[in-house]
Amino acid sequence: MSTTSYPVYRPRGGMSRLLGWSDDFMSWFLYGHETWLVAVLKGVPLFLFVYFMVFYIPNYVYYLITVELPFLRFSADFGFLVANGVGGGIFTTIIAMAVAVQAARGRRGFGWSAIRIFILLNYLLTVLLIIPIMAFNLAGGSLWPPRFPLLAIAFGMMVAGLGAAACVYLYFEFRRVTRRDASEAARLSSELARR
Repeated sequence: MSTTSYPVYRPRGGMSRLLGWSDDFMSWFLYGHETWLVAVLKGVPLFLFVYFMVFYIPNYVYYLITVELPFLRFSADFGFLVANGVGGGIFTTIIAMAVAVQAARGRRGFGWSAIRIFILLNYLLTVLLIIPIMAFNLAGGSLWPPRFPLLAIAFGMMVAGLGAAACVYLYFEFRRVTRRDASEAARLSSELARR
């Protein structure tokens, strides 16, 4: 006896509709067919996210516990060990998330959808905040100690605008691909019905 599995029904109203659309979008974003531009819009933020998490965050921790916080002021050697521990923990977490994302491929359920939506939130955080902060730092700005030159602010805002434009492009690409797939499915269905 054969069993057929159907997608779980999701009510299409309010928050459920938004979460359902986000899950469908991320299923396409993570596992669907892509053009070279979509691949670039996925790969470059992923690389910069990993770079920020593995190198920037431990560096911030190092300077906080060795220089900035007056009640700590640990030695440079101890700060180096702590920063490496933080970096190693972050890298391990990223590997675990990558495995979880691959395990979520094609699976339905609250936990699997939560993994995909978490990745969507990370992507938005990366293109709208993390990459602009890195651009701001690259142009001479600094959050600590505070230093906000106009050129750095303008460059960070420009990069944030490019990140927002990338998100809009991905939305329209998703709509185009799903519309094309739906019309192809309707054509195949009508052909089967005529047989």
